[in-house]
Amino acid sequence: MQGAKYNEASKRRLLNNIKKKFDTTIIGSLAVFEEEFGYLWAHGDSDEDLSDTEQEFRDMWQEVRTKILDAGNSNLRAAQSEISQYTLSWDRYVMQMGRISDDIIN
Repeated sequence: MQGAKYNEASKRRLLNNIKKKFDTTIIGSLAVFEEEFGYLWAHGDSDEDLSDTEQEFRDMWQEVRTKILDAGNSNLRAAQSEISQYTLSWDRYVMQMGRISDDIIN
């Protein structure tokens, strides 16, 4: 049986890994959207170079982006809260090597 310190470290490890995966999924998805549709708001250009239409699209995108990030962060916190209610330990890959009997070799 693992000790309490190991279990807490395992839980922290899992929480950190889940946070990384949530962040990667959310930010990566936003980046893909910006790649494909960023031309609508001149993604990468400064605000002063935008047409009125581009500025409208940029304003809409900023609002949508904020809502996506807020929802993702809210779901991350909910997942972390759920996990914090469990007792768990990390079952690392363990390889046990023993001596092969002479009967198996011959």
